[in-house]
Amino acid sequence: MTRLVRPASPGDRERILDVVEAAFVTEPAFGHFFGADYGDHARTFLAFLLDLRVLGGQVWVEEMGGVVVSASLWDPPGGPTLGADQQQALWRTAADAFGPVIEARLDTYEEAVHDLAPTGPHYYLGVIASDPSARGRGHGAAVLRPGLEAADTAGLETYLETGTEANVGFYERFGFAVSSEITLDDATRIWCLTRPPAAALG
Repeated sequence: MTRLVRPASPGDRERILDVVEAAFVTEPAFGHFFGADYGDHARTFLAFLLDLRVLGGQVWVEEMGGVVVSASLWDPPGGPTLGADQQQALWRTAADAFGPVIEARLDTYEEAVHDLAPTGPHYYLGVIASDPSARGRGHGAAVLRPGLEAADTAGLETYLETGTEANVGFYERFGFAVSSEITLDDATRIWCLTRPPAAALG
């Protein structure tokens, strides 16, 4: 079956959200954010993250047989290229939908991890996911590599966070190393990983 890695197009939006929502239901960080309300709020938050990167970052997808099976959402060096007003408008649309308690939880998380990122210019992998029914076939790796190649070309580091300990070994195959860890107020652990330029590509 034909596999193709490419930049996302506007028509991919709902399918990308389907894939990421299904994949992140087991992500501990999202359990921390939304708890039992995952089904009510996760897609709204993921739509914010996706739209932010479509408009001001980079989104890669892999399709198999014409169907998107994985996606990665990236911030370029310096963060999304959207103006502050546009970013705030996107955020308010999301935050107003899921209310002040979840908004405060997300704000607290952002404050906790903000200072753990590299201080210099770097690429940030905000989201990566593959269809749970197609895991173990290299789809995550396929959409990870284009962002890493862009970082390597620019001679810059890459940074990400994960709340899933099993993901750490996956990222280590691509040259990432744990640069810090934090424990949230409900004991959820978060691993922060940084990759130097020109490291492994898996």
